Amino acid sequence: TTTASESSTNEAREALDCLHELSQLLNTGLDKKTLTACVRLLESGVHPDALAQIIQVLRTETRPAKV
Repeated sequence: TTTASESSTNEAREALDCLHELSQLLNTGLDKKTLTACVRLLESGVHPDALAQIIQVLRTETRPAKV
């Protein structure tokens, strides 16, 4: 038998797997670790649009310069 904690962990893992699949279909380029961080930020109250803008800025700043 599984405990409530194990069940909750399994549900969270399944949700992350689904979120990652959706992320791949949408070609976001976010890996599971990054998605987990994003979900935690959103659950903490970070505004989704602000988070999206920050991700875009970070991508722009970390992208190699074109020659």
